[in-house]
Amino acid sequence: MEQTDQDSVLSLANKVSGLAELQSSHNLVQQEEFIKAIQRLQIAVEGPAHYVARKRHEPMEYAATLLIIDSGVLQALVENGRKPLSAQELAKKTKMEPLLITRCMRILTAIALFDEVGSSTYKSNEISEWLARPGQADGYRLIARWILPISSRIVSLWENNQFTQFPDESKGERNPFIWTFSTTQWEMMRQDPELKRAFDSYMPIRRNGLRVPWHEIYPAATELDVKGFSEPHEPPLLVDVGGNTGYDAASFKGKNPHIKGRCVVQDLPETLASSVAPEAARAYFMKALLHDFDDAESRRLLSNTVKAMSPESSLLIDDWVLPDVGAPVAGGTYDLMMLMLLSGMERSESQWKDLLNSVGLEVKKVWRKDGVGEGVIEAKKR
Repeated sequence: MEQTDQDSVLSLANKVSGLAELQSSHNLVQQEEFIKAIQRLQIAVEGPAHYVARKRHEPMEYAATLLIIDSGVLQALVENGRKPLSAQELAKKTKMEPLLITRCMRILTAIALFDEVGSSTYKSNEISEWLARPGQADGYRLIARWILPISSRIVSLWENNQFTQFPDESKGERNPFIWTFSTTQWEMMRQDPELKRAFDSYMPIRRNGLRVPWHEIYPAATELDVKGFSEPHEPPLLVDVGGNTGYDAASFKGKNPHIKGRCVVQDLPETLASSVAPEAARAYFMKALLHDFDDAESRRLLSNTVKAMSPESSLLIDDWVLPDVGAPVAGGTYDLMMLMLLSGMERSESQWKDLLNSVGLEVKKVWRKDGVGEGVIEAKKR
């Protein structure tokens, strides 16, 4: 390692040490800043050759994880309560050969998914226990079924001029999902009950442990505790646009029983562009809705809501709000995932402002919490 590299490692190590000391003394340390400093230190220590090789071989981590999930090894170790099991013992509990278990575990213990406690002997830890929670493993299965095949074709689609970020079906353009599978994800799930089960299992829990409820990021307990929305003849307090089963509206009411007023849930995205939104509600709420669509379709979905809003109404959008510079890798990952699946997109703060401005709305504030990639955008009519 050259002197300049040693100096860089020392500087980064000192930064990580300083942030760790601040955190241990209960000072506020932004999680993203801490993680980025640790990652930069690792990259400086391993150098470019090892970094590139590690990233190139990451698909093997995914393959090993899927094998351990679907063979039953994950569940067997977690159910054993952090007590060791050998590869031979795991083979008796699962359909997997002892040697294959050992080969997969070389990778998975190295990345801390399990603990290696002896030769071909392993136990679960808090990470593997999290992966064994309901729905978590289904997320891996969906990525393997959808994203990996599309990723393997994305360059060839681009080289053959078949890759369009925002396709126009009238011109015969298709998104990467349809080019890859010759169908939509919705039709594929209709034809495959197990795939639909995995999707329904994963979607409600996909951000568990990663995010804070919208009504804790946005100060709903005070901002929505207002008069004029509590009687049956008065406008609703909250309209949840594209709210599926109404989980977010119910969560808000459950945490704020002192707030009076009705919550109305509108769903079925294909009908939102033509349905009539209740007028003059205190707030209209959209969670992870507009990231499914490009700007043109998003404007169509927003138009009816804007028409229904009064000057006092707020539009609350709970979604990724990426920084214009220095976006976290998780946000960029979700952005490309939306592109591959639906020709949608995650947006930066300036992109959100441009979109909302184009339909007559002004962003009043972007509410955030440390360590949470999503924010809540508060917008009103201009």
